[in-house]
Amino acid sequence: MLKTSRVRRRFAASLGVLVTAVAVPVIGPALGHAAGASIASGPTGATVSGGTGATTTAPEANDYTCTGSIAPGSAEPGVPGTQVKYSFSCDGPITGYQIETEPHQVQYYDASPVLTIDGSPSAVPSTDGFECEGAIPGVAINCVTATGLDGTSSASEAISGQFTIDGPLWSEPRLDPILTVTEATATAPSVSVKANSGATTVVPVVTTVQSISGPFDLGRPKYEYSDAFDADTRLGSHPPVVVLTGKKNGDIVTTPEPKAGPPAKPKPKK
Repeated sequence: MLKTSRVRRRFAASLGVLVTAVAVPVIGPALGHAAGASIASGPTGATVSGGTGATTTAPEANDYTCTGSIAPGSAEPGVPGTQVKYSFSCDGPITGYQIETEPHQVQYYDASPVLTIDGSPSAVPSTDGFECEGAIPGVAINCVTATGLDGTSSASEAISGQFTIDGPLWSEPRLDPILTVTEATATAPSVSVKANSGATTVVPVVTTVQSISGPFDLGRPKYEYSDAFDADTRLGSHPPVVVLTGKKNGDIVTTPEPKAGPPAKPKPKK
């Protein structure tokens, strides 16, 4: 089997034979249909004691922990709407992620998010990165590894980017994005060919493993006006109420926000 994680994460297996070497590409998964906050690093896995001392094992890719936040973004010339910056990191390498923004529609997004290690982009391997694409407006940003890119190669990398929405960040219901991440690896068995077999092309059977972790709540925007709903995140025990506006018989109507507390008891029949 392939020995290095970087080779496995490049979605290709390369097999050497006496005469011919064949590289077999494997296409990674895609998510969905659309295309200064500080980050607290997630746990790096369990600690195991052995004969050579304590070692740290990577978390299982279906059980990652990702943490992050959103904040007001930086103004970009020619880009309308309210800029929002998102930042997050996970306790393991990933090859794709989705940020879901319902009920707010994304009007614009960064096609190439920025990766940093300890705040420095120069410390990130040149093969690490993502590309985001898809139709807008929409309620999701989907980012995957492109040809020649690996996503993130370690748990120490933070990912950040920007997108825009209509309206101010402090109006209710406030933006509260949900994050989901994916990881995919591909492996192929090693093949031995006899020296007298002549020119031989070997096509290996590639095994692809795909994992998904989440959802994770990136929270409401930082550094903006606080209100009574700040603790009511979408994945919390008391999610905020989304008040919808629509039309009835040609007139614009708004659904009433339900009152707090248990429902009223029905009146006894006389």
